[in-house]
Amino acid sequence: MQNKINYINSSFDEQIAYSKDDLKSQTTIFFFGGYSSSMDGTKATALSKWCIENKLNFLRFDYSGHGVSKGRFEDGGISKWSIEASEIFEKFKSNKNIIIGSSMGGWISLIVSKQKSNYVHGLVGIASAPDFVVGEWNRLSVEQKKQIKSEGKIIINWDNYAEDYTITYKFLEDGKKNMLLTKPINISCPVRLLHGRKDQVVSFTTSEKIIKLLESKNKKLTIIEDGDHSLSRETDLNTLYKNIEELL
Repeated sequence: MQNKINYINSSFDEQIAYSKDDLKSQTTIFFFGGYSSSMDGTKATALSKWCIENKLNFLRFDYSGHGVSKGRFEDGGISKWSIEASEIFEKFKSNKNIIIGSSMGGWISLIVSKQKSNYVHGLVGIASAPDFVVGEWNRLSVEQKKQIKSEGKIIINWDNYAEDYTITYKFLEDGKKNMLLTKPINISCPVRLLHGRKDQVVSFTTSEKIIKLLESKNKKLTIIEDGDHSLSRETDLNTLYKNIEELL
């Protein structure tokens, strides 16, 4: 994939890395990745292959401070990364556009879909994590809360998931400005949500809340009984592809 990486300048004057598979299709699939992830992850790479096989345009990118994009990770947050995702979407949208959001990308995809409602024709959430800053804060011990307030950040690992990751106090505070699960979610396009019942990072009950709050009349939640947070197994990916096909 390395030779397909390009950059655009964001409104924050930082270079955002992206890769586009241009199949000259009328439909473009966008992938919004998760917190501290990159566009060469398992799901993004598998989706690229699937889109090529199905002759669909595919666009993936790295938020600032992620992957090979410029900027400092600690300077990011839901507000900033949502703006970057919106700018990427605006630049590369086509006649029909479907956004796939994974974990934090599920949160950002909901924000962008609300903003760009006239141009988003389908949305797929994978272990979507809107408002997860509340859960992150509540899981911190008293000592950890003191540390993140005084030092500005903390390195943690919940449930031995992947690698240790950094959470900043700025990120938690910014996330509170972007909460979605307190009122109806004004999205009318078809929506498909996937969530693993054994997800130890973001509870499947989050997707249950989303599906209830979505105003879309065409919405469906699939709970994968033995699924974890990543949902990257071949069986999980096949479920993802089937849900995308329902939106094409």
